[in-house]
Order: sequence, then structure tokens, then C-alpha cells
Amino acid sequence: MNPLVSRKKLGRPCSVDPGETRKRLILEARRLFAEIGYDATTNRLVADAVGITTGAIYHYFPSKKDLYIAAYAEVQDMVYGALETAVADHEQFADKFSSMLDALATISTQEPSFIGFVVGVAAESQRHPELIQDLRSLRMRTVMFLHEICEEAVRKGEVNEGITGQVLHDMIDVVISGLSRFSHVVNDSERRRNVVDGLKHLMAGSVLRTPVVR
Repeated sequence: MNPLVSRKKLGRPCSVDPGETRKRLILEARRLFAEIGYDATTNRLVADAVGITTGAIYHYFPSKKDLYIAAYAEVQDMVYGALETAVADHEQFADKFSSMLDALATISTQEPSFIGFVVGVAAESQRHPELIQDLRSLRMRTVMFLHEICEEAVRKGEVNEGITGQVLHDMIDVVISGLSRFSHVVNDSERRRNVVDGLKHLMAGSVLRTPVVR
């Protein structure tokens, strides 16, 4: 028998919706990137998790880099959509900030691999500079969204004098990245909820109180 005829063909499964397979590839890849990192994640591991051949992946993503970028793009879509919805019904910055924290906490609960993936992005981009430009461009939509919210708060006089829009934006980045790392390390939904509530009080200036002098 001709070996070329008997060899198993590597291709896209005919009985599976291509769009659904692509979604599963991104989901499983994100989970693996979060759990074992970019270098250890292979096309074979992703394919096995989805239940397709390794060669079939190339019908959807030309390289592991493209798969990583696709996973990051989906995360950014989730973040942007959640933040946009969170602020839609609020006028004051404090209320927007509070609602954004709630939205991010919800995503973290609903998408178990979300936090681990996000936390790992900075380190992976340092180890693999070829990722940096694509990651930066995908993040710009969320960056500009937060930038406008912060600049609006400054224009409306909602922050103390000396706090610029950029400073406010940087503070939000620090809070969000810190919360992500905390959630990843602690992995305790009750503690995360308590921290989110505490951060709301911190932004509102109601965490500390002046000691009573006796």
C-alpha cells in the first residue's frame, strides 16, 4: 500500500464548526499559557486539549506567537467590554472606579485562566520581545478608554489639585495589576471581595481615620 495513501491526514475536522474550534483553541491555549507559560506550551498540548491533530492548528493559527496574540486579544476584548459596561450608568469617577473593580472581579471569577494569563503577560513579553509590539497595540483601546475617564475626572474637578490625569491613570493601572497578582497568588474569592471593597474605600478616602486624642 502506498504510504502516502495510508498516512493519516492532518487537517481541519469536517464535523466541527471552525468558529467553535477556534474559540476552544484560544481558551485551552490561554489556560496552558497561564499554567505552564509560553515556552512550555506546545501546539501538541493545545491540540490534545481541544481534541484535534497538531497539524489542524495551522488552519487557524500559523504559529504559537499568533495563538498567544489571539488569546491576549480576547482578554483585551473581555476587559474593554466589561469596563465599558461598568461605567455606562455612572457620572462620578468614584462610582466608575468602584464599578470597574466589580467588573474585573467578576471576570476573574468566571474565567479561571484569566488572571494567570494576565499576570504572566509582562514577564513573557520581556522574555520574548517579538510579542511586545502586538501586545502593546492590542492594549491601546483599553489604555485610551481609561485615559479619557481620568482626564474627564480632572476636568470636572473630581480629584485633588496636583493629581493629573496621567497620575490618576497610573494609579488605576497599579491598583488593577496589584489586584490581579493578589488574586492569582491568594486564589480566595472572599479575600478578593474584601480587598475590592477596601480599595473602593481607599479611593474614596475613607480607609484611614484621625486618631482620637485623649
